[in-house]
Amino acid sequence: MELDRLKTYFIDDALPKWASAAYDEQRGHFMEALQLDGSPETSGIVRTRTAARLIYVYAHASALDVAPAGSLQKAERAFGNLHRVAWNAGARPGYARAFNRFSDAVTDPERDLYDNACVLLALAWLWKATGRPVYRRHIKNLIAAIDRTLADPFGGWAEDSTGTVPRRQNPHMHYLEASLALCETDDDPHYPLVEARLFALLHDHFYDESQGLLRESFGPRWELSDRYQSDRLEPGHMCEWVWLVRRHAALTGEDDDALCVALLSTALALGRAAGSAFLLDDASVGAPSSGQYRRLWPQTELLKAFLMQHRAHGKEEDLQQAEAVAAALFRSYLKDAPAGCWHDRLDLEGQSVAKTIPASSLYHLWTTVVELLPKAKAPSCTDAPQPLAMSA
Repeated sequence: MELDRLKTYFIDDALPKWASAAYDEQRGHFMEALQLDGSPETSGIVRTRTAARLIYVYAHASALDVAPAGSLQKAERAFGNLHRVAWNAGARPGYARAFNRFSDAVTDPERDLYDNACVLLALAWLWKATGRPVYRRHIKNLIAAIDRTLADPFGGWAEDSTGTVPRRQNPHMHYLEASLALCETDDDPHYPLVEARLFALLHDHFYDESQGLLRESFGPRWELSDRYQSDRLEPGHMCEWVWLVRRHAALTGEDDDALCVALLSTALALGRAAGSAFLLDDASVGAPSSGQYRRLWPQTELLKAFLMQHRAHGKEEDLQQAEAVAAALFRSYLKDAPAGCWHDRLDLEGQSVAKTIPASSLYHLWTTVVELLPKAKAPSCTDAPQPLAMSA
């Protein structure tokens, strides 16, 4: 089966490759990307979200006992250095957006919701993998920092510490992902409250029920407008939300089946051309995608959505669709790439147009492979306290 082949490729080839080539042994940092030949990138600039995602991958893989030897030690060392370099403990706390791994200089000091959400995800699995109380303390401090620095009077959280617009669903989606991980790795009664606040944003703002699609960009008060490119859509994110909605349902017992069906159907209708196994990067409200490129990550999210639908309904068609996407990955993105690597962006003819191999895509591949591994029973949030009231 192609899904088994994908799992083997990732565990046997990709995980060891990136634990070695994308880890700066001298300085104890993960890297932003590899070069097209699979060698380390040389700029030294690392986004906090990328470093955090690699820490997460190796912490989670270690917790599931599929990581290469020494991976957890690398993840812990990388987090220690990330915290030392990027954490701002001032009046508006949080992790800075980017730094230089050669000099440890912060190159972008803004505290960004996306980046901080990714750090929270890494911390959830560092805590699970090690049981070290220090990570629980970091989790508590980071949740408090996000609320203090990024609280927004119109609900949700600000894009960053300068209040950049448009506001986007994507950072909130990853904060929800982190909160789900907290619920799944710990029975602290506060985590379901955070998760519930975040999930409510899907129905309050992100999901356009009248058209069955996910909106990406908004004004300061969550308004839709051409000014904020609110008609621009990302089919890959619709698939990613299927994965998150299914996990939310597993924790809470809520029935969001119709929502998952609508999101996946819309993603396919707008993002996948007839006869293609793949999603294009962009689409528009009311029109099929006219994009020219397709990155790897939307394909992993599509595959994952089919897997989640198969798990929910047991329909053979969904499993066959997942198998077809996996087979297509080996014929294109993974074909003739350096060992453990991939072509990250292809044009409509299937030719690679990527300039690097971004480390962020390792995270997308990993979260897909996780769904192919035996599932441990997660803590239940069903009996958790009622959600906190959201801001007006």
